Amino acid sequence: MLPSGQRISHYLLRRRLKTGGMGEIYLAEDEHLARQVVIKVITIDYDHASDSELAEEAARLFLREARAIARFNHDHILPIYEADQDMVHDSLVMYMVMPYCPEGSLADWLYNHDIPLPLPAQDVAHILTQAAEALQLAHDHHIIHQDVKPGNFLVQQPAAHPAQLKLQLADFGIAKLLRASSETQSVRGTPFYMAPEQWEGRAVPATDQYSLGIMAYELLTGQRPFRGNNAQQIWYQHFHVKPEQPSDFNPHLTQALDAIILRALAKHPR
Repeated sequence: MLPSGQRISHYLLRRRLKTGGMGEIYLAEDEHLARQVVIKVITIDYDHASDSELAEEAARLFLREARAIARFNHDHILPIYEADQDMVHDSLVMYMVMPYCPEGSLADWLYNHDIPLPLPAQDVAHILTQAAEALQLAHDHHIIHQDVKPGNFLVQQPAAHPAQLKLQLADFGIAKLLRASSETQSVRGTPFYMAPEQWEGRAVPATDQYSLGIMAYELLTGQRPFRGNNAQQIWYQHFHVKPEQPSDFNPHLTQALDAIILRALAKHPR
C-alpha cells in the first residue's frame, strides 16, 4: 500500500479506494490539469527471484488491460487517460489513470441511495441496454470481459432514480483476448456470476452474456439465481442446478421475460 501524499509522476495520491487482484486503486490529484482522477497501480518487485514470474505475469496483464481499454471509444466504457511507469522507493510502479467517479459502482449507488431490489423492469432495461452496448463493443474487438457484475459498472454522474443512470464498464484486468493464442487458462472471475465454461478456463463471448443474465436476474428479483457459502457450492449450482423462474420471486414479470433470462443462463454457451 502506498501512503497518502505519495507522488507517482505528476499524480499526488490522496487515499486508497480499492484493492483487487490486479493492483491497488487510489484517488489522486492530477497536478498538471488540477483535477481528481483514479490511478491504478501495481508494484513490480524484481529483487525477489521466487516472485519474478508472478511479477512478470502481473506486468503483462496490466499492460494488456491498458491496451485493451485504449482500443475503445464508447459512452459506456470507462476510458483511460494515460498508462506509464515510474520509480517509487526503488521499486518499479506501473500505473494507469482513469476518470474519478465519485458515485462509485452501480452496486455502490443502489446501496448508498437505499434503492430496494427488485427494480422495475423498465429500469433494468435501461441499465442492461448500456451494459450490453459496452460488451458488444468489447466482443467486436475480440475481447471477453469475464467479470460482468454490478460492481464493475461505474456511475458517471449524479442520479436520483435508476432511469437516470449513466453507466460505464470498468475493470478489464482479467479480460480474455480471443486472438492471443498464448493466453493462460487460469480461472478468474467472481464466482456468483461465472458461467460453467468460465470455471474451466474456456470463456467465449456468450460467457459475458451469462454473467449479464445473472445481473439481470439479480436486479429483477432481488437475489442471485445461485447462492452458497463457498465456491464449491456455487460451482455445483452453475453446472447442475436449473435456476428458478424470475417470476417466482417477482410476480410482475412475464413468462416471456422468464424465458429470456433463463436462456441467458443456459448451461451451455450455444
